[in-house]
Amino acid sequence: MTVSRDATAPTTRPAAVERKAEIVRVLVEVGNAADAVVAQVLGEFGVPASVAGTLWALAPGTEPPTMREVAARLHCDPSTVSLAADKLQSMGLVSRQPHPADGRKRTLALTEHGHELWEALRTRLHASGLFAGLDAQEQDTLLALLTKMRTPQRL
Repeated sequence: MTVSRDATAPTTRPAAVERKAEIVRVLVEVGNAADAVVAQVLGEFGVPASVAGTLWALAPGTEPPTMREVAARLHCDPSTVSLAADKLQSMGLVSRQPHPADGRKRTLALTEHGHELWEALRTRLHASGLFAGLDAQEQDTLLALLTKMRTPQRL
């Protein structure tokens, strides 16, 4: 059986397609390296990897989000966040608190132990060498570009 090619079909991929595929490949590799560091720290704290996303949504220095807000950030069902919050709360890493403006809502906030976990994550990621090839200005540029890619219409 012979497969015919359309004579008008391009025989090589455009540079933009190849460049974007390479960007994604590198992002995945870097993400995997970061995930390995995070998994190690979580393991040391006895925290299952399944709740990592919920922890990232509770970054210190930000307003404690509601569980619905966490679910929206993670693109998952609120019941999934509720289960993760139950695990994290039972481990003493988060607490559920009344929303300051709407008493019907509950927010998730890191406890002191949760802040210790976050500090361990920060310290280990800093020491991991993930950013060793980038100076402070390059790190700022990378953060700005990745933040720009994360716009709501794309995620």
